[in-house]
Amino acid sequence: MQQTSKTKRSLILTTIICSVYLLLTIFYHHIDKYLSDIVYWGLTALIPVTFVAIFVFGIKGIIEIIRNHKNLSLKFCLPTIICSITILYALFSPYRLDSEKLESDVEFRACYEGVQNQAHILFRKDKTFELHWSGAFGYNEWRTGKWERAGNVLTLKYDGKKVEQLGEEILISKGYLNPIGKSFDKKKYPYPMFYLGFCKHEN
Repeated sequence: MQQTSKTKRSLILTTIICSVYLLLTIFYHHIDKYLSDIVYWGLTALIPVTFVAIFVFGIKGIIEIIRNHKNLSLKFCLPTIICSITILYALFSPYRLDSEKLESDVEFRACYEGVQNQAHILFRKDKTFELHWSGAFGYNEWRTGKWERAGNVLTLKYDGKKVEQLGEEILISKGYLNPIGKSFDKKKYPYPMFYLGFCKHEN
């Protein structure tokens, strides 16, 4: 009876921990995009914490299975099976569930690579855009909005504060996003920063 109760508690605990880990990793795109400050950092920290816990429970479960190999049942092995499947998915699965797939498809993209920070901007088919800055010392910022295109000229309408490195009007020319118009300070940023395509990771 005591062993059954212990197995039940172990099953509930491992299921909760594995579920939390999977939900955090699957929906991390939206966690990163929409949350900030303590909530963002707390949920981000939970990912490695829950993974380590899963690994520890998995190893402990394997040891218990070896010790009790003469009296095994599916219920007894289930917590270890759940942990093992989660670890195999996390480390080896070629297919990843990702909440970004819920977003509209990307029509085109651009990237900026600096010495201590980098950014990429995605222009989606539903005419929304999202720009993600990241850098040293945990710098992490998102900007979103709507975009329109007339020929090679893009017009950006930000949801909040505009990105001064891009402004509101952009000319697509020679593989770069070239800010134009009165909303952009040409003296402060004399050269285009964002090039079209995926980041090349050259810095």
